[in-house]
Amino acid sequence: MAIKEQIQEGIKEALKGRDQARLDTLRMAKGAILIKEKEKARTEAVGDEEIIAVLRSEIRKRQQSMETYEQLGKQEAADGLKFEISVIEEFLPRQLSEADIEAKVRAFLAEHPDMNHAGKLTGALKKELGDAADGKVLNEVCRRVLGG
Repeated sequence: MAIKEQIQEGIKEALKGRDQARLDTLRMAKGAILIKEKEKARTEAVGDEEIIAVLRSEIRKRQQSMETYEQLGKQEAADGLKFEISVIEEFLPRQLSEADIEAKVRAFLAEHPDMNHAGKLTGALKKELGDAADGKVLNEVCRRVLGG
């Protein structure tokens, strides 16, 4: 089942279960997808790859807002955003853990010992791993492995 259809089913389930917070989050996700569809005069539907990119963008926005709320001491708002992130992540493919990413980085470095710049290493691995790894985590791991 396509991600868009899964979100629609999630909306139906949230309506039946009277889960307002989940319902609001799923409607927001569906709205973001609809905006992407309307962005260009499309004749074909938006593919799962584009939907994944839209949902990851929504997660990044919430993570940035969550950090800001935590710095301001507004923990309740940050917790609400954390819940929204967890709901959206249910519809995304699983990403590699930090330990798995580190293993991939070390394996890549074993094959390419001349690679000594974190930015270049991150870029090369991002092409290889695609959406399986979060770019921010990948960059942090690359910096740590090269630095230590």
